[in-house]
Amino acid sequence: MKHVRFQSPDLSHAKAITSLVQGTTRLDKNSSYTYALWCTHFSSQSAVAVRDEEVIAFLTAFRSPERPESYFLWQTAAKPRHGVQALGIDLVEFAVKREISRGARYVEASVDKENKPIRLVMKTLCKRLSGHLSEELLYSSELLSSSDTEHHDETLMRISLPFDTAVQRT
Repeated sequence: MKHVRFQSPDLSHAKAITSLVQGTTRLDKNSSYTYALWCTHFSSQSAVAVRDEEVIAFLTAFRSPERPESYFLWQTAAKPRHGVQALGIDLVEFAVKREISRGARYVEASVDKENKPIRLVMKTLCKRLSGHLSEELLYSSELLSSSDTEHHDETLMRISLPFDTAVQRT
């Protein structure tokens, strides 16, 4: 297996991230401009997995100024048939541990109840971090749907980290 490096993205990764999003079902499709912003304005809180200078997975995430104790996972995807066992969860764990070292106390993600992969990532991450997982409705389908587009409910999955984990500075 070839070496995979986890790092913050930079602008050179934006096209690859956009391409991964476009090729991944269940992800909201956004403009190339959006991912250029993520790779510049939110780079220090996001992550990519790079093998042989190719982006094979990404995570866009942020900490809101209104809720700096919470690390919000926005989108993540990996190339099909990348051949790296546990790549997705390991990339997310890399980014989460980095944010824990910066003071994060919670890890959050907005998910569709039918999105089994991200639900599994959150449950696995919670177990790895010895956290507590809770769920609540974040946005209703009525709020997010329009006359021409149906949207599912968005459920907030929140991992509360144990105090001793959250205050560690690695």
